[in-house]
Amino acid sequence: MKTNIHHLNNVNPQYIKEIVDLWSENALETAECGLDEQDKEMIRKQLNQYIQSTYGAVFIVMNEKRVTIGYGLASMKQDLVGHILTGQIDEVYMTPQYRRKKLGKQLVGELISWFHQQDVSSVHVYVDVENEPALHFWEGIGLNRALYILSKH
Repeated sequence: MKTNIHHLNNVNPQYIKEIVDLWSENALETAECGLDEQDKEMIRKQLNQYIQSTYGAVFIVMNEKRVTIGYGLASMKQDLVGHILTGQIDEVYMTPQYRRKKLGKQLVGELISWFHQQDVSSVHVYVDVENEPALHFWEGIGLNRALYILSKH
């Protein structure tokens, strides 16, 4: 199984469409609801912003047939007082048939390498406390639980 991970430096409508399709699969899988056209348009705009911004990055994973099978989104924030950059991994998704093959770990490695190139001091990822597989994945690649965010709905 030969795969490639690419950092998208230019907006490519075909790749954007493939990412939105995967995002929709992810929504069905995790929230049991699909995305409507308005949701998809908002995601397309967000992807374009990430690609065009110096504070965002979009990576795709392609299989041997050059079909997009996964994606990762990362962003940076700058502290206004200390001007320190922190990184956030916003999304990581791999199609089910390509999971448990170390591709997610490779994708995260590319995201973290991008952060290092940007002189980011630390990297965060938000995980739902009930999402045990995701917690296991992130802890398995070396991230630690650091804080709890409390919410009121």
